[in-house]
Amino acid sequence: MSRSLLLVVCDFLLLSILALARFDVPEDAIIAEDGQKIVSNAVIERISDGENYDDVVAELEATNQTLLENLSDDKNDLLEQKLKLEDQIAQRQKELEEKENQIASRDALIADKQKEIQRSQEEARELQRKREEIEKKREDLLKTNAASQKELELLSKNLAEAKKKSEQLAELKAKTEKEAAEFRVELAKSLEKAKAEEKAAAEAKAQLEDEKRRSDALVASTSKIDEKIDSLNQGLQGVGKDLKVVGEGLAGVGDKITSVTEDVSSVKKDMSRVGEEMAGVKKTVDGVGTQVESIKKDVEDSVAEQEKNFKKLTDVQAKSVNEIFTKYEQNKINLQLKFTYNSGFLTGVREESFLMDSIIMVDGSFAYCLVHTRNSPFRLEPTTRKLIEVSGNVSSSKLKDDIQVKEVAFMDDPRILIVPLYINPIDLTKSSEIQVFKAPENPYLFSEAVVVDSKTGRFCQTDFVRDERDSRYIKVKHTSFAFITGEFDPGKGDLVFSQKGELLGIMVNNDYAFHVKNLGARIHSGSRTPIGSSFVASKTNSLIVSLNKKLSGLQKKFR
Repeated sequence: MSRSLLLVVCDFLLLSILALARFDVPEDAIIAEDGQKIVSNAVIERISDGENYDDVVAELEATNQTLLENLSDDKNDLLEQKLKLEDQIAQRQKELEEKENQIASRDALIADKQKEIQRSQEEARELQRKREEIEKKREDLLKTNAASQKELELLSKNLAEAKKKSEQLAELKAKTEKEAAEFRVELAKSLEKAKAEEKAAAEAKAQLEDEKRRSDALVASTSKIDEKIDSLNQGLQGVGKDLKVVGEGLAGVGDKITSVTEDVSSVKKDMSRVGEEMAGVKKTVDGVGTQVESIKKDVEDSVAEQEKNFKKLTDVQAKSVNEIFTKYEQNKINLQLKFTYNSGFLTGVREESFLMDSIIMVDGSFAYCLVHTRNSPFRLEPTTRKLIEVSGNVSSSKLKDDIQVKEVAFMDDPRILIVPLYINPIDLTKSSEIQVFKAPENPYLFSEAVVVDSKTGRFCQTDFVRDERDSRYIKVKHTSFAFITGEFDPGKGDLVFSQKGELLGIMVNNDYAFHVKNLGARIHSGSRTPIGSSFVASKTNSLIVSLNKKLSGLQKKFR
């Protein structure tokens, strides 16, 4: 404690004591009035003891005077002390006021400081909270960083593999271009050969026509000779008659007979020569026919080889995006599933219809179509339905009659539904103009794919790679912020086509697609579900619930 503050406290203590002190006059005290002198009982006792009154009074007055003087001195001292004390008190009060002002200012300062301290404490708590959030975010970032590092390693690996595949594709492309150039050269040679053979066939045909005309001329000449022989025979018959009637002209007739015989011999020689010429013509005609057959066979072989080379050339050539989408648009079918289900306690039984555009797939003699279960009666998320009845059919403007759906089945990814159509693909192509689709024999021939939204009809070309660990899925390039830019972004249920127009997969989320391959071995065991009159609600509902639980077993990136 400071000295000035101690003095102030002492002054207040002294004033408090003086305020509490009482200088009351006793009730039995006699107070002198109008110059009256009052003698105390002690003086009276002294007088009664024999002392002189005047001496006692004088002594008392002297004593009183001394007391008065002493009191006066004390009074002056006290007055002086009082004045000093008052000055000190005033000074102390002033100092006290100053101290109070200082204390007030300090209190205000302390209040401000307390507010600042409170604000600082709040800021400290806020900073602590932010620090905890930052620490949490830091942990999350560390986890994300680790995951990103892992993904980066995977991406690096994928990039290396993609680069390797790109180099292989570049080599394959160069090889393909080289083979295409060789095919073009061979095709040009085959065309030249075909033209030459066609020219030779035309020449042979012209020669054949010349020989035919010659043969016709020989036949005409032969008919004239036959006429001449007939006329000679008639002459001989007339000569015979003349021999019977005229005997005199026998010698002349003999000469005539000899002449006729010579003419007949000449005619026989002409006939032999005509026969030889006819045999030569026939032989020539047969040779020309053989040559024509050989040329025809060579032309057919050349055409078959050209078709084979053309097929090889087209197998390594990509179709345009517009061509692929146009084929889909012209040959799509409409799958309709009508279903009744129990929607809850309040709403009760409801009846709805599921419509989805799809395509007819063919694997040998097996025809089917694939759809995503989203919004279908067999949906697995967000919640399953309690089905009562399900029926369905497939229709198209190119189909003569609707195809009734008899059953469905779930794939190893239960979000994909396969719908067998139980029709012969050959009979289908004969009875309708619809084109069917197939799964690609070499799905990784190209690094780009065409994605088609079967609901909105939008489509785009994008990159894809197979998953590095699970070949049942392919990763399709995802467009970020597509909802802002308006660009097409792959989504659930979209169809993914290869650049040859074959169905490559069906999107299960925004990043991955179910890869269409080895479907026979990938149908979920016990998932075949009859619909229509054979539909069993209890079995189907139990199956859907169990398949819904199976979704949690898929990797997070595939969900």
